[in-house]
Amino acid sequence: MPIELIDLYAWYRKRDYVLKSVNIKISNNTVILGPNGSGKTTLIRSILGFVVSKKGRVFIDGINVDSITSTTRLIATNLREVLINSKQSVESVVKFMLKLIDGDYEYFTDIIMRFTGRDILKKNFAELSEGQKKIVLNALALASRAKYIVLDEPFEGLDPAKRVAMLNEIQKANGVKIISTHVTWMLKNLPDWDLYLVVEGCVYGPLRVSELEELKISSKPVEDAVLTIKLKSGSQVYLSKTTGIPLSSLDTLDKLYEVIS
Repeated sequence: MPIELIDLYAWYRKRDYVLKSVNIKISNNTVILGPNGSGKTTLIRSILGFVVSKKGRVFIDGINVDSITSTTRLIATNLREVLINSKQSVESVVKFMLKLIDGDYEYFTDIIMRFTGRDILKKNFAELSEGQKKIVLNALALASRAKYIVLDEPFEGLDPAKRVAMLNEIQKANGVKIISTHVTWMLKNLPDWDLYLVVEGCVYGPLRVSELEELKISSKPVEDAVLTIKLKSGSQVYLSKTTGIPLSSLDTLDKLYEVIS
């Protein structure tokens, strides 16, 4: 059974909706792609049950996410909230957490050794660089052995070589992987993954990543539009195979607005 969001709205204050009428199903490896500030992280947090102010329903394997408690190896994430705020070493905290959820600490340390070296295991999480923190959080999620592994911007703060290595690590991991990102460089390596576009709180799709790679962006109406994206400004963006600028030419979806301006 899939992760399913049904008519989901989410907000943080005064019903200024961050997500609007989201209806999606996730049962395969999936990329959630969109500009920064589009609502991707809120979508991830909604799937995990971290968003308090919402209406609509979120199900994981047919169970409402708000009623899931004390269930190990169902879903894991690299969001910082999952890491206990402690003055103890990364090694002590992660070993304790993975023992609680029946995770794989040896796999965690293997990732850390290959990406950063053993030294950071003895440090407090707060002492790490942003890139090191991201590696620790990614490794913790992957080592959880969960059915669903939800990774928010897993390449942020990593140098180019480590980005590619981390993508390979994610691809090798068992379970259904969900990656939220604003960058496009890795799409060519994930042709069989599903993909949803998130723009200004609205979610479009699903598509196959290989389909998206063929699409072009235009601010002018086209007859063969595969997707039509409505912006708050009242203008629209059209994705088609024939007209506009190739989506694959954008290294980040943050440039979407530059293209259509």
